[in-house]
Amino acid sequence: MPVEPEFRDDSSSVQLVAAVRQLVGHGLVVEGGDLTPADRDLLLEEELSLGNVVPARRREFRAGRFYARQALQGLGAGGSVIPIGDNRAPVWPTAIVGSISHTRSLCVVAVGSSTEFLGVGIDIEEDSPLSCELARLVSDAAELEGREEIERGLGCDLPKLLFVIKEAFYKMYFPLTGRFLAFHDVRIELDVEKHAAKAWIVPSKHLAAIDSRCFEGRFGSSGGTLFSCFELSAR
Repeated sequence: MPVEPEFRDDSSSVQLVAAVRQLVGHGLVVEGGDLTPADRDLLLEEELSLGNVVPARRREFRAGRFYARQALQGLGAGGSVIPIGDNRAPVWPTAIVGSISHTRSLCVVAVGSSTEFLGVGIDIEEDSPLSCELARLVSDAAELEGREEIERGLGCDLPKLLFVIKEAFYKMYFPLTGRFLAFHDVRIELDVEKHAAKAWIVPSKHLAAIDSRCFEGRFGSSGGTLFSCFELSAR
């Protein structure tokens, strides 16, 4: 049987975008909503860069580019083409950094000026628990310490939250370094009360000589959607 598409009322998407705007740093422009803009026309160059994909992926892509251009207008870069690069990430206009994320029904975009930010990463995911197998893939024992108490306080699955935070961190970090990271290459420490997260690269044989900095991000939830954002200031 065909899977029925997921629909959410307008208020959930508005609330999500508002919550993310409160989360990100000053100077970042956030736009987003549901995927209905996917029915609008796109610039041809963007469609060609997408290639041959299933309809659901094409819909996510179209909505993402629509909201990305809305966000870019806030930085005075409206009308820009945002194709897909060799690494499948968006190619932003010169002097712009940005990040796009979507679920099956919602999309959020964050962009900023490269004079203000070296990088930004955002991720949104449906608030549903991960399987035990995926939880082991995403997190380690240290990150899951105190899991029951954290989940009671936050009201969400801890491995899924760690997944969202690590995805947001990776989206910020990869464009800066070109380094692919696995989930266990990144260690997360949560501040539950402040909804803040610290991320470190875990030293290993293949990562021993790279960045030893602590990166600070934030996380939250709205209407059944988890979200996280990392940004790296240029100042």
